[in-house]
Amino acid sequence: MAAIEYPSTPASIPLHHHQATMEASRSSDAERRQKEENLAKAKANVQRIMQLYHSGKPLFTRTLLKDLHEQIIQGKDKVKIPTWNGEAKTYSLEVPKDLAERCSIQRLTMFNPRLLDLLLEPPTPVSITYVRDPSPPRVTLKVIDDTFKLVRREWQESETCSNLEGSFVKPRFDPEAITITKIVAFGLGTLGKNNLGQLPVRSYAQHAATLTIAAVLKERNISQGLDVQCFSQDPWYNETDIEFLGGLGITVLKDPEGFLEIDEQTLVFSVGPDVPVRQIVADVQWPAAMVWNSPLSEVQINQGMYWARSPMEADPDSERVGSMLRNYDGAQLDDQADYFGELTVYARRPRS
Repeated sequence: MAAIEYPSTPASIPLHHHQATMEASRSSDAERRQKEENLAKAKANVQRIMQLYHSGKPLFTRTLLKDLHEQIIQGKDKVKIPTWNGEAKTYSLEVPKDLAERCSIQRLTMFNPRLLDLLLEPPTPVSITYVRDPSPPRVTLKVIDDTFKLVRREWQESETCSNLEGSFVKPRFDPEAITITKIVAFGLGTLGKNNLGQLPVRSYAQHAATLTIAAVLKERNISQGLDVQCFSQDPWYNETDIEFLGGLGITVLKDPEGFLEIDEQTLVFSVGPDVPVRQIVADVQWPAAMVWNSPLSEVQINQGMYWARSPMEADPDSERVGSMLRNYDGAQLDDQADYFGELTVYARRPRS
């Protein structure tokens, strides 16, 4: 029996296959339209963030951090964090370990067409991230104490230590023009991590350096003769760290308490942190002094070079950080022993 052939239905393709092809085509068109809509929405969100940022809207505020901290210590199962549009976004805390994650302006405006889902909703500069504690082999308090004594002695005899002590001199650190009564450190690392039989020597040296700075500030009357309070915040501190550091006079703070502790008489000490410490400090509180990772040059900042760096860099420069640093005098620390990497010591200029 002859069959009728329709031009829209080739004889070589069964009717059910043709219908499936038409449905797939309609589905493909719908997916394409949805992708285009998502792309436009993501671009609009990024542009909105940039407009707010360049208008001077703070990325991080003391109010935001304080409110988040209060929600956490109240033992709530969930916390609410405002987005850039002022809407509340809810995060669950019912996980084994939670950290408050902060995104630099580079991270917030990173545009990747393959990761559009991250840009479809107004972001929060602070969010909750969930991590699995690698639980490295723990070491005893005695091992930490013995190791710290050894590393501290080596640190005190090092040229880097002498260079650091020599950074706190007039005219930048004139007791009549600047007062520092507190040190708040970030990212110095846990002392109890035993990786393949090796303890983190740099972390030990950096905590020893905190005590060195505190001693110098008092000896040179930069603290006005007062004992310098020492605080430290790091997400990987464990109970052994807290006990040991407390014995040294260093109080361990939970995130975000370290940022809330900063005031005009604080020295911020930060070494390769995993959050954008410099951008947070630039928004929350300008301290009396900083010892932290060296920035790009003034020319590079003016040329916008900080945008060219990886958006995934944890503590990048920014225009606001550059603007803040113009109010400080800085000198790079000579660290031949590589205890820190490239650090710069800053003191805030007297305000007229």
